[in-house]
Amino acid sequence: MISSRLYYASMMLFWVCYLSLLALVVTYAPQGGVSLAGLTLFADAGLVDTAVAAMHSIGLSPVGQSVVFGLLGGFSAGSAGLLLFAMIFYVFGQEREQHEARPLAQGAVACTALAAMLTTLVFFAGGQAGALLALEFGALGGLFLTVMSLGQSRIEPDVVADMGAGELEQVIADHAANHAAFSAQMASLSRHGIRP
Repeated sequence: MISSRLYYASMMLFWVCYLSLLALVVTYAPQGGVSLAGLTLFADAGLVDTAVAAMHSIGLSPVGQSVVFGLLGGFSAGSAGLLLFAMIFYVFGQEREQHEARPLAQGAVACTALAAMLTTLVFFAGGQAGALLALEFGALGGLFLTVMSLGQSRIEPDVVADMGAGELEQVIADHAANHAAFSAQMASLSRHGIRP
């Protein structure tokens, strides 16, 4: 059904945007933001301050902090990419592609789970708790519910696969009969020619 596909498309598109923004925040906020078309984006974001403080208390060097933030950004971007392909397969694909959408969404959940696990490890080891941890677990919960609802949705079968064997044979027989009648008429015209 088209309404069902639109529902899942809007839900997955929301999580794609959410994860993409989360990846941009953890990538650019520790560097003081990024300038784009005269605008300074993700500057002074309080989302990563607690994470930086936790990593300072652990004793991570600036290079180690960059690696952690890079991993978090990579996991979030990978999750967003997998979910985008899952959305395309489910919304625009046929029955086979719709079946392949669920493993892609499960891969997105796995990437988000790795990001949430890394964030939890850093925050708990540093004795801190921050908004970034809540955002990671919010994304994990939302993606998990999305995958669960995808598993319960009904896949729309292809038109040819939905036809019974008798119906398909009838279509083939009608087509063959029409083709044979047309060929017989063409042969008759070519033998007799057109008389003035």
